[in-house]
Amino acid sequence: MKKQYQFHPNDTKIDKKMVEITENIGIKLAVFSMASMTVLGSAAIAPALPAINKHFYELLLHDPTSFAFSHLDILTRLVLTIPAIFVVLVSPLAGILMDKFGKLRFIFPAMIVWTFSGMSGFFLNDIYAILFSRSIFGAATAFIMTGASALLGDYYSQGGFNRREKALSAQGFFCAVGGAVFICIAGFVSSYSWRYPFLVYGLGVLITILAIIYLFEPHKFKFYDKSQVEASVHYRHFFPVYFIGFFIMVVYYISPTQLPYYIEENLGLDPKYIGVSMSVSAIFYGVFSLSYKYLMQFLSVKTIYLATIFLVGCSFLVLYFIHTYNAVLLALALLGMGGGIMLVNNTSYLFSICPKNARARAYGILASCIFLGQFLSPIISQPLVRKIGLVDAFLVWSIVIFIIFFLFFFFREESKRL
Repeated sequence: MKKQYQFHPNDTKIDKKMVEITENIGIKLAVFSMASMTVLGSAAIAPALPAINKHFYELLLHDPTSFAFSHLDILTRLVLTIPAIFVVLVSPLAGILMDKFGKLRFIFPAMIVWTFSGMSGFFLNDIYAILFSRSIFGAATAFIMTGASALLGDYYSQGGFNRREKALSAQGFFCAVGGAVFICIAGFVSSYSWRYPFLVYGLGVLITILAIIYLFEPHKFKFYDKSQVEASVHYRHFFPVYFIGFFIMVVYYISPTQLPYYIEENLGLDPKYIGVSMSVSAIFYGVFSLSYKYLMQFLSVKTIYLATIFLVGCSFLVLYFIHTYNAVLLALALLGMGGGIMLVNNTSYLFSICPKNARARAYGILASCIFLGQFLSPIISQPLVRKIGLVDAFLVWSIVIFIIFFLFFFFREESKRL
């Protein structure tokens, strides 16, 4: 039976045609795969962090007074998170360029750069060279992330509000499950060498080919008056969205930057357990991202924010009180559950209150906030770990999260523009 969609009386034949075209499974696979590249970007090498740290520790032992040796714990974590600062810097520019000139002319080159800069870590043997390659990788990620989310908003905003939410939920599920599979692979191969996880980025070649075959450029904003577009965008209304995007990433990235060390050093387990545990978070992220399309039918945006912040706070309490591998799995399940729903809720809410013809710019700023949180996560968390220890730091982070939970009681939803 053919699906029926709801259309506004002012919707055009072009809008209805857009719905028909974007129901193609190839287009969905291309959009979701492209979005998954941004998740895979950080997840793939997380299990290798302790091995990278050990390799460069031994390599730099001949010069123990060097900056790299004395700050190796932070530099190693930056291998995971330094792409984020370049997403922060480049995403707003990417949004402006894409709204003005189109998305695909920037997305396709960025996907190629992403693939080869990601794989380059396999060949490099200098911590600074790896950080430089990861910086280029981050700039490419900015264009991919901004473009993928803006295209999803363009493709799936017609045919009813719920259609966009279903697409966002499916994208979150697709990204998380794909990330879970590849982080397990990365965790397994990192047991043999820290270099092998970098080869996972070679999958970018296949995703690029898929995108070139199926994606198309929406032209529906071509005849909008520029002055009206600028006047309709009030970025102060988006502040709660940008704040929660930043905050949840600071918290969420404590998991891949700190828990690998906790699992190896505190629990005394093999690196393969790191990959398994990280994949638990990704699986729950995906499954509960998919549930958002049902939750939003009977829960408000504010209620979903509060519930997910509470779940994330509980995940760190579990780590503080129970020091077993099963507790780690439970904590990461709660973290994935809360984080998955929250990020879909955040993006959905932004798209619902943002003018259609400014989505790339609005999401570009959100991407900057998200990746600023990723970048700052180890910089914020590591000094605290040095001072009071990792286990006690779990308690501090849970207290901060619950403070944000109570502050969000004052959050007021803006009226939605469909």
